[in-house]
Amino acid sequence: MLKTDHIEIQCPECGHTEFEQPDNVQDDDFVKCNQCKFEVMLCDLKEAGIEQAKKVVIPEAKKEIEKMLKNALKGFK
Repeated sequence: MLKTDHIEIQCPECGHTEFEQPDNVQDDDFVKCNQCKFEVMLCDLKEAGIEQAKKVVIPEAKKEIEKMLKNALKGFK
C-alpha cells in the first residue's frame, strides 16, 4: 500500500504551500502565494500540483509493485 495519502501543492516559485484566493475561486482566477506573493492561475497551479504529486507517487508505486511481484514470484526460481 502507498504511504503517501496527502500532498500539498507547492508554489512554483518558492515552495510554500499556502495561497490567498478569492471567494468561489474558479480555474481561471489567480491565486497568490502567501509567502513570496507570486500570482498564478488556479488551473496552472493544479497542473503544477499534479506534476509535483507524480514525482512522489510514481516512485512509491513502482517500489510497491516491484515488492508485490517479487513476493508473487518467490516460488518460481
